[in-house]
Amino acid sequence: MTFALVHLSGSRRGETEYLDHAHAILGSDPRADVRFPPDDRFPVAPLQAEVFQSDCEIRLRNYEPEARTLVNQVPVDEVVLQDGDLIQLGPKGPRLRFRIRPAEYARCKKIREMMQDARDMAMDGRTGRLPTIRTFIGQLAYEFRRNASLLTQAAVLGLLILLIGLVGGLAYYNYLTQRAHQEHLAALLKELEATRLSEAELIRRMNQERQRLAETLAAHEAETNRVLALLEEQRQKGAPQQEIQAMAQRLKTLEAERTTAEVLIKRYGPSVCFLYLAYGFTPKGSPEPPSVLLEYTGTGFLVGAEGLMVTNRHITEPWSMDPRGTADMVKAGLEPRLVTLRAYFPGRPEPYEVALVRFSDRGDVALGRLSPVPAGITPIPLRRPPPQGIPGEAVVVLGYPAGIEGVLARIEDKMATALLKGADRSLQKLVQDVANQTGIRPLATQGHISDVVPNRIIYDAQTTSGGSGSPVFNSHGEVIAVHSAIMTRFGAIGFGVPIDAVIELLAPQPER
Repeated sequence: MTFALVHLSGSRRGETEYLDHAHAILGSDPRADVRFPPDDRFPVAPLQAEVFQSDCEIRLRNYEPEARTLVNQVPVDEVVLQDGDLIQLGPKGPRLRFRIRPAEYARCKKIREMMQDARDMAMDGRTGRLPTIRTFIGQLAYEFRRNASLLTQAAVLGLLILLIGLVGGLAYYNYLTQRAHQEHLAALLKELEATRLSEAELIRRMNQERQRLAETLAAHEAETNRVLALLEEQRQKGAPQQEIQAMAQRLKTLEAERTTAEVLIKRYGPSVCFLYLAYGFTPKGSPEPPSVLLEYTGTGFLVGAEGLMVTNRHITEPWSMDPRGTADMVKAGLEPRLVTLRAYFPGRPEPYEVALVRFSDRGDVALGRLSPVPAGITPIPLRRPPPQGIPGEAVVVLGYPAGIEGVLARIEDKMATALLKGADRSLQKLVQDVANQTGIRPLATQGHISDVVPNRIIYDAQTTSGGSGSPVFNSHGEVIAVHSAIMTRFGAIGFGVPIDAVIELLAPQPER
């Protein structure tokens, strides 16, 4: 049996001394087996103590009566030492840890022992309340290098390499993630700047919309005048009664369409709202709002006295229209988040916050709830059973095509220019300023049903972006669809989701 002494303090602090024989004199005398150089801070008597083996026990005997040796902080004359005992050579002397080592492992310390010795040395050398971490790590590294077995050294080295690789891998992954996030953020900023229209561009679009509206009205008026003149000419020529009746019916249809649009605007226009929305992308699970917002507009209409409003699902989830772009964001650890959804009704400056209730499984339809519930606005009634569209039937679409540009196009020129200048390129402020001037008013466009297919009604009423979510009325003033999309390559063909999808959303939902 051999033993070791771990120097925890004093001039030899940090050393582990192995003794191959079970007898040793401890002191400052040159003849001592374990010698301590003179040190005023940690004084040791020339012959302080003796460690020896007797009857299969390792014992310590004190030689200095004036400065007795302490074992586990207790002064002793002679005592049996146990593995791990703490020896102090005099009240102010250096401290040592006693270790009993089996012969076959004489110079190999266990990991637990090395951790304990490194901790004790750090505690002994502390200057504040906590041990010095740097001292602990340095001493632990020394212990592994000098006193650990080759197998332990190899295991610890492998663990360190693995840990360094893991930390390096995590750091590199974090770098790639941050880089991807910054790249996507830069792309979003670029996209945002692209969507922020300059004042000149807004004025240009507004004038284009004014011209389009004027051309539409002029074309309708010209068609009415042409049919009226042709009817008078045919009467003077004595044309067959059948042809005269056909022209008179055409004239009657034109007048009826104009009258129907005027009646619907007056009756249901106050219930059709202009929607302002903003969304962005945030790291998954982050409570922070998106740093970049994308703004857009749409249309909705009130269908329930309790503040229920209908619009398109793609209006409330615009990212669903660009799955590839969204997939890239998701891969970068980002997720889309709708930040703002507000509704503005004609003649009212105050906005209404919209909370989404549910979506339709059958079509591009969403149901929201306004807060507060609008007072004094009559919801648009929905007939049950829902009316079906008939090919050739006249339709009226009531909404906000062309978005804010279409709204500005119907405001007096000087007022529109002043609103644009005051908004300072902020779409949200521009919409609010227009609402403050009671400039929010829906537009009616007319056409005819081209075809009716499952889950879709097709018509040629002119509309464009911003009109999504508009109610589509038949010739009897009944809502038959919710406008959803257009196909500009075929003369602005419109597509609507049949109104029965909305009626299903309004039905009581089964409890889950």
